[in-house]
Amino acid sequence: MPRIRTDNPVVINDPQAIRALAHEARLEALEELFASQSSRTATELASRCKLTPSAMSYHLRALEKYGYVERAASEGDARERRWKAAGDRLIVESFNQTPSAKSAFLNVQLGAFRERLAAEIARREAEAKSGIEPPADRAPVLTTGMVFLNDEKRQEFMTRVYDLMKEYEEMAGPEERSVDAKRVYYMLSILPEFDEVEATSGEQPWTRPGLPKR
Repeated sequence: MPRIRTDNPVVINDPQAIRALAHEARLEALEELFASQSSRTATELASRCKLTPSAMSYHLRALEKYGYVERAASEGDARERRWKAAGDRLIVESFNQTPSAKSAFLNVQLGAFRERLAAEIARREAEAKSGIEPPADRAPVLTTGMVFLNDEKRQEFMTRVYDLMKEYEEMAGPEERSVDAKRVYYMLSILPEFDEVEATSGEQPWTRPGLPKR
């Protein structure tokens, strides 16, 4: 049964709250909670973030302070606290404020994805050395490109891409969002070209709010 997204975003526009995201483990935990829309214990999140449960609890309390996460109802063993996302999506709106907070946030996001790319490259190299044939339809590790679009087509392109991601996000049921579920990570950045006049006018590239920022 697909998950129906409600209109309950967590909007972050406080520079201090954004600076609190400048930690890889916190971003990993947030990504897990917002994407799964399920509760997790500190131990479960610690396993994914390669931390001790006590260290993960510390980061979760910090995220709670800024309204990113909240306590969840107990399941089974009530001795360990459960956590959940404070909404169904995360929107960061402070890109016109405090360059240091913005840079720290983006650097952690890009650094985390760079590590995932490096790990995937290493895995494929190890398979090749072992003589394992890759699948014929295996996607490239990273794809970049450029398309020529006027304003109308650019809007259509971005809408269709985000709609496709939303469709697959909402397709998975509770079992497919479990702690042991298979995950596929993506990072998307659509950057229109602006001339110098547009760049200095304060006009911002169109973005569709609501997708978790990684």
